[in-house]
Amino acid sequence: MFSTKKLLIYTVMLMLPIMSCSDNGTGDDTNMEDPATLSVENQGTSNGNMLTIPEAKVSESAWVVIHRSNSSGDGPMVPDIIGKAMLESGTNTDVAIQLEESVSDGEQLWAMLHKDTGTQGEYEFTGGDSPDQPITVDDKVLTKPFSISQTDPAIMADDQVNQSNSGGTFNVDVDAAEEGWIVIHRSNSAGDGPMVPDIIGKAAVDAGSNGTVQVTLNDGESVETGEKLWPMLHYDTGTDGEYEFDGQSGLDQPVPKDGSIVLTSFTVQANQSTLTASDQTVMDNSIMVDVDADADGWVVVHRDAGSGPNVPPIIGKAQIEKGMNTDVKIAFGDSVVSDGEQLWPMVHYDTGTIGEYEFDGQNGLDGPMLVDGNILMTEITVSGATPKVAANAQTADSDIAVAEANAKQRGFVVIHRNTQDSNGNDAPDVSGIIGKADTYTGTNGDVMIDLNDGESISAGEKLWAMLHIDSNSNGTYDFDANDSNPDDPPVTDSNGSIVMVKFTVE
Repeated sequence: MFSTKKLLIYTVMLMLPIMSCSDNGTGDDTNMEDPATLSVENQGTSNGNMLTIPEAKVSESAWVVIHRSNSSGDGPMVPDIIGKAMLESGTNTDVAIQLEESVSDGEQLWAMLHKDTGTQGEYEFTGGDSPDQPITVDDKVLTKPFSISQTDPAIMADDQVNQSNSGGTFNVDVDAAEEGWIVIHRSNSAGDGPMVPDIIGKAAVDAGSNGTVQVTLNDGESVETGEKLWPMLHYDTGTDGEYEFDGQSGLDQPVPKDGSIVLTSFTVQANQSTLTASDQTVMDNSIMVDVDADADGWVVVHRDAGSGPNVPPIIGKAQIEKGMNTDVKIAFGDSVVSDGEQLWPMVHYDTGTIGEYEFDGQNGLDGPMLVDGNILMTEITVSGATPKVAANAQTADSDIAVAEANAKQRGFVVIHRNTQDSNGNDAPDVSGIIGKADTYTGTNGDVMIDLNDGESISAGEKLWAMLHIDSNSNGTYDFDANDSNPDDPPVTDSNGSIVMVKFTVE
């Protein structure tokens, strides 16, 4: 227990730097050849919980130590220190100090210079008249405050499924104060903590918020459903980019926070994801599916190979999140499907670059989800729509809106100007078009058609929207009204009438 005298001395020292600290006969700054100097800067830890003092100048060997702030925040908490380093006589630059405790973002620390007057090379200041007293300049203890600026270390991992069909891939959310490693340990024999130093997987992490980090198990490692695993955060203090923790060398040590190692645990769960998709009409060159997923991933569409899906090629994909994903739209882009075609929606993990679909059947990335040992997929039949075109009256502009263009197959919706037939009735001028747009099997809503170069329309003008087939499947509109058997002919309905509609420019 401290004496009253010592408590008084500590109280005085806690009021630093505005008050002097008694030298107690162990030394006097007036004996120093030049006044000592000390510089500090705001910083985060690095190289395994270390801080750097930019410059410290002393006339003889001394110490620079790190104190936490006192309860008032206006001075250092003495005599306790959380780190120290020896200084040589003269100017010392970039002095590295190994901290003995963790520090937090925004915390204010105090660097202080001390003499080395007792046993040389042994820091012995404990307050009172103990050796290694603080160095003073102009009767004031030389101490300076600085702030910690970093991302405080933390990790989180929910109970989760194994996202790899061979070995293992797991997600851990990681915040790190400095570069390091997130590793995975198995449980110890008691099941109440990690088995160290052995690890079954690792991934490098950067200083700052890393978001979700995927940890892939080492070659030859596998885990079972129900197994408890332990992610743990480590420094990278040895060879950069090489994990070297072995429990003895002192390299790549576990990261501490508030007196405890930064670690967590999760249990490997069985994948119970579901995929629901029904036969459907293609809408805007896409289909809809529902996915209840136990992990983030992808739902993709493969064509049929006769006895199952054609993999790895896909004609469309959509990202899904863990949980229920309803009415997921999978767009086919430039791919064309046919009325009555069989397609295979399939669910995949997202295990490579997050947000990038990378499955190629060989690289091991974004593999298909397995549920009870089977790939999560289903077969559906897609269909086109009864041919129809609809366009409303609209103002003159550089493009034309067609509200609806439905078809049984790939084709075009084209715009003709108006003319009169032999009976004096309005009819499309099929000698040419003033604009066109692609249509796909199924329904096509809100189709925007840009006018061809040099074309314009005027208020009061009548126009015709007409559906055409892409009969040669080349994606190019090749219709020639003068050809007796033209490519890309107009679409006809069940009565043999051309599917078209007249509308007015307002």
